[in-house]
Amino acid sequence: MTSQPLKTRTQELVRRITQLSSPAFKAQMQKRFGINTQFAVGTPVTALRQIIKTLPRPDQELADALWATQIHEARIMASMLADPLKMTRAQLDVWAKDLNSWDICDACALNLFSRGNLPLKLAEHWIKKEQEFVRRAGFATLAVLAMPRAKTSDKDLLKMLPLIKNHAADPRPMVHKAVNWALRNIGKKNPRLTPYAVKCANEILDLYEGNRTAVWVAKNALWELNSPQVKKMIAGRK
Repeated sequence: MTSQPLKTRTQELVRRITQLSSPAFKAQMQKRFGINTQFAVGTPVTALRQIIKTLPRPDQELADALWATQIHEARIMASMLADPLKMTRAQLDVWAKDLNSWDICDACALNLFSRGNLPLKLAEHWIKKEQEFVRRAGFATLAVLAMPRAKTSDKDLLKMLPLIKNHAADPRPMVHKAVNWALRNIGKKNPRLTPYAVKCANEILDLYEGNRTAVWVAKNALWELNSPQVKKMIAGRK
């Protein structure tokens, strides 16, 4: 496919994506998972991954072309094809501003945003923005960078806890759910970080007493971090 013109390659991938779609799955995307399906055709991510296996990666030119189609599934695929080390801050900002659904946002965080140059700085930059999905992209990227296999240092993750505390009361579900995700992941990364995440959660409870959103963010994190099963899992991490 790489010998073909970019327009032809893009059209062929859109055709393959559409061929694997179904109205029933599109309805399920929205009803069951709360996905914005305005620009979706209804293709499972598992099918997208199968297509991706047949393509050379990275391919920034094709990723940009797929992103420009605005098609929901094409944008998820674009996140898998993009080159994290070649995309500039300006390009990443454009993609972040285009986000309109949590699943595309999180796919970009996992496949792209967390793998580029200075990803923690990028996360911080977006967390401080007001736009709903830009801020979610920041916290989702932070959550990915706090996963067990991520090489982010304890020191760098600790620096992000004040941002978690500052935005724990964001009333938008797409934001505060990502705040909670980031807090839980920092706490679960290793035994050294757990007490700091627990302390942050308790500080949120004190700071936003009576705020249902912030209370949920904190209590849900504390519930998981205090779970015997999770404690055992954390204890086995370095």
